[in-house]
Amino acid sequence: FHKDTNESNTYLIGSKKTREALLIDAGEDTPEYDEFLEMNHARLTGIFLTHTHWDHHSGLESILKRFDIPVYSKTGNTPNGKAVQEGDRIPLGNLQALVFETTGHTPDSLTLVIENRFAFVGDALFAGSIGGTTDDELKQEEQHHIRRVLFTRPNELLVCSGHGPITTVGIEKSCNPFFV
Repeated sequence: FHKDTNESNTYLIGSKKTREALLIDAGEDTPEYDEFLEMNHARLTGIFLTHTHWDHHSGLESILKRFDIPVYSKTGNTPNGKAVQEGDRIPLGNLQALVFETTGHTPDSLTLVIENRFAFVGDALFAGSIGGTTDDELKQEEQHHIRRVLFTRPNELLVCSGHGPITTVGIEKSCNPFFV
């Protein structure tokens, strides 16, 4: 499930086998989340924040009124917060959800790679661009992490960005002007 909310993308992904679901970024709260969960007989077991810019977590408080679940982020400085770092696994039923640091856009930027099929990158990488940085050093840091974490993976890996359309590793490696 993908929804463009509050100027940012929010994703719901789950395991068909265990019916556990994870919300990635909480730009706003919307009834569509509950509808999706109900339609798929799933239960929300956590929220993963790619970074803590307001447009990626402004719906958090409202969602947590209905769901008593952990919120995974680099710092853990949120309600129900749980700090995670590179190498950690986020519980998602039988699926493998691995955390990677992709700092540069923000010091707390994380990417979640699920089963080497989906990468939820927040604002680190966009279709044809990268997340804004305040200086060249941070831009190089961000590019380094993208090359290390994403460009070493299969070309068909879906890159689910915090804004704009979904893309693939292969497209970004060959067409993104920040890397070609």
